[in-house]
Amino acid sequence: MSPSGGAPHDPWFRIGTLDVNTTVLWTILSGVAMLYGAITLRTSLSDALTLDPDAILHGEIWRVVTWPFSYPGGVGLWPLLTIVFFWYFGRDLEEHLLGRARMMQLLLSVTVIFAVVAVMIEALVGDVGPTVGDATLRTVEFVVLLAWVAEWPHRQFMFNIPAWVVGLVFFALQLIDYLQHAFWWMALYLVVGLLLSAIAARSIGMLSEHHIVPKIHLPHRQKRRGAARHEHGPRARRAHRHPSEGPTVVTGPWQGSGAPVESPDEARMNALLEKIHASGQASLTSAEQKELLALRDRLRGRG
Repeated sequence: MSPSGGAPHDPWFRIGTLDVNTTVLWTILSGVAMLYGAITLRTSLSDALTLDPDAILHGEIWRVVTWPFSYPGGVGLWPLLTIVFFWYFGRDLEEHLLGRARMMQLLLSVTVIFAVVAVMIEALVGDVGPTVGDATLRTVEFVVLLAWVAEWPHRQFMFNIPAWVVGLVFFALQLIDYLQHAFWWMALYLVVGLLLSAIAARSIGMLSEHHIVPKIHLPHRQKRRGAARHEHGPRARRAHRHPSEGPTVVTGPWQGSGAPVESPDEARMNALLEKIHASGQASLTSAEQKELLALRDRLRGRG
């Protein structure tokens, strides 16, 4: 295992030749959790991590963040396919849009949001009987899929079906399944959780074309922009030297070897990534987004 770089699209670390970014990390943890579920099947430990709002209200707070990694049914085909789909769509979002840190923000936000919604429903109507429960990566994967569809609605699946049609059908099927079995609180849980998750996604730089979705301006981003806008002092003055202040010292080979020189492609790509990191994906124009993808492919081919 070796650490990786600090750029937004670098992995967190590497295991041999495997780059472990946020999506891969959650995929690995889900696989391990499924095996744990198989080992603890038919024991009291099998549902110790599930989203049980009544248990959360009685002090089992860890369930707020552990429920996507709970597999009380052990190994199964559908849970396995869910992990595969999560990896496929999550990898695309992380590599082409979010980067590792904002992908982690998205997944953790979705996890906590749905847990809070479940607890609120339980607190309001829990005395009428069972309300909401959840486990496995299914709900998080569903949000990732819908986020992918919202970002690229005109990408095509099999038979040239647009992505937005697939997303709409999946959402309708899930909602109808809850309603036809009279799982009213699960339907409410799904709809409210998705709405709040959309706000969270917009707030970290996604869904830039969907202006109907409210956006919460996160404090740390405002601080970064404010700091850049109001920068002053010796550093700012050095950045804007007047010719009358004297000659500029030019570095040369006589000063010894320094850091490796950045190629123009690397410098441009780093500038675009820093822009995304500071202000979100929406700050890039469509031309800059295409340029970023072209630079990434060119640098990969060079390596």
